[in-house]
Amino acid sequence: MHQLGPADIRRSNALACLSALRATEAPVTISELASVTELSRPTVEAVVAGFERRGTVVAAAASAGSSAGGRPARRYILDEMSALVAGIDAGPRNVRVLISDLRGRVVSRADATVRGTPTAVERLDVVTDTVRQALAASGAAPDRLQASCTAVSGIIGDDGRLVDSFAVPEWNGTPIAKEVARRFDCESLIENDIKLAAYAEHHMGAARGIEDILFIQIGNRISLSQTFGGQIFQGAHRSAGEVGSLRGMRWTRTSVKGNLTWRTGPSGEHVLAAASAGDAEALEEVREFVTEIAPLLSTVALVVDPARIVIGGGLSRAGELFVDMLRDEIHRLIVLPAQPEVLASPLGSIGSAAGALALAFQRGSQRLFGIPDVPVPAITMPADGQAVA
Repeated sequence: MHQLGPADIRRSNALACLSALRATEAPVTISELASVTELSRPTVEAVVAGFERRGTVVAAAASAGSSAGGRPARRYILDEMSALVAGIDAGPRNVRVLISDLRGRVVSRADATVRGTPTAVERLDVVTDTVRQALAASGAAPDRLQASCTAVSGIIGDDGRLVDSFAVPEWNGTPIAKEVARRFDCESLIENDIKLAAYAEHHMGAARGIEDILFIQIGNRISLSQTFGGQIFQGAHRSAGEVGSLRGMRWTRTSVKGNLTWRTGPSGEHVLAAASAGDAEALEEVREFVTEIAPLLSTVALVVDPARIVIGGGLSRAGELFVDMLRDEIHRLIVLPAQPEVLASPLGSIGSAAGALALAFQRGSQRLFGIPDVPVPAITMPADGQAVA
């Protein structure tokens, strides 16, 4: 059994104070923090002093005198804009950036289109410009950006480089994370976009409080990812979930090089819209599609035994018809009394960027707070919904 040392105790005390400060937007006194955390007043004073030196916590403006007529106690508040976090979804054709404060609230975003056939450097330039636009929209100085994560399509190597990507081959071997870190002087990492979309479900999606999930993204292609214990499952070669890399594997009889094709419409979304509107031929094609993909998805589900299956991607946003049909077929095929729940993701197209934001919080904890392994906050979007699309 690991015996707690002085460093462990200091971290525990700092985490307790930080958690209390993040839980309230009202200024609090040392005495109030000591009461909430059940720590001694000298311990809380030392922790708050450390946060104040970093700029994470600031003294609030003095209020009126106390009821006893003496000098009012100093109050402290988390300066949520003292450091910012960026979640970057660097897709093949679109770049999306979400900027969050220290409470996990998205304060700004920016989107860009990648045109033509850019070189690796040109693609990095688009990412850089989009991050700068998002930072400008936040109203904070660019140097407040302290942690970032970039979602990319492909397999990430142990050294943090993109090893193999069908979608953005020009980035293969490029030190993307190091380049972003150099351009913004921040903690930086990269991760697979589908794995990050699964990770996002734990922090603001359909799997909050659920540790073991299977995430299935269905759009132009079908991609899988798993999380175990609330963390991204990588596998021995960081290729867990890459079932599309099996030679000769086809999700459907009509899929071409992994891309789904449809006979009753130009895309799955169009076919589902027609099926939902009562088009018999489109409805039959949806049924055929579900019948074709469900056996492999059920097989994967039986191997990893998730508590919940989350369906993301364009087809998950095309109404309840598809997810209901897929759920029914998976439950029909799995002949066990305990079956996984099957739900649609509520995150729309922001899943990968939101997951990148959450992972940047996790891996950038030391840089952001001076404390390792601070729990990721619940990622929240503006009340007006402008960050969601």
